[in-house]
Amino acid sequence: MLRRAFQLGSWVGIGLTTNEMLSDKTEADKIQSFEERKRALMSFIKSEGQSSRCTVFAIKTREGGAESMEDLEALIVSDEIGVVANAFQINEMRARNGLRRFDIIVVPRVRTEDGVPLSSSRIRRGETLDHRRLTY
Repeated sequence: MLRRAFQLGSWVGIGLTTNEMLSDKTEADKIQSFEERKRALMSFIKSEGQSSRCTVFAIKTREGGAESMEDLEALIVSDEIGVVANAFQINEMRARNGLRRFDIIVVPRVRTEDGVPLSSSRIRRGETLDHRRLTY
């Protein structure tokens, strides 16, 4: 998803969910802290040579601030139905706030050999995944 964002955008804002927003996730106690996740994210961005083209910000609400960002042109989301529906709801909020609607770009999730999307929840449950057999 990040690689696609850097392909499409000249400047990329990356929202990273806060610890509080993740408290109801499966096995939330196994989720790395916000700072640990941010360090790993920045390490990936640097390895891709993109650190000068982005900013990382904390997501503290379901909308992540997108309902009021004036210069937001597009939102890149996974193909998870709830995530796509949320993007459309945020666009409605933007319209009510007098802002231009953003483009919604849906990126398919990486799938494992069983056809099920790769997820951190699966990893936290202890599933072992062969990264050579992922479908991009």
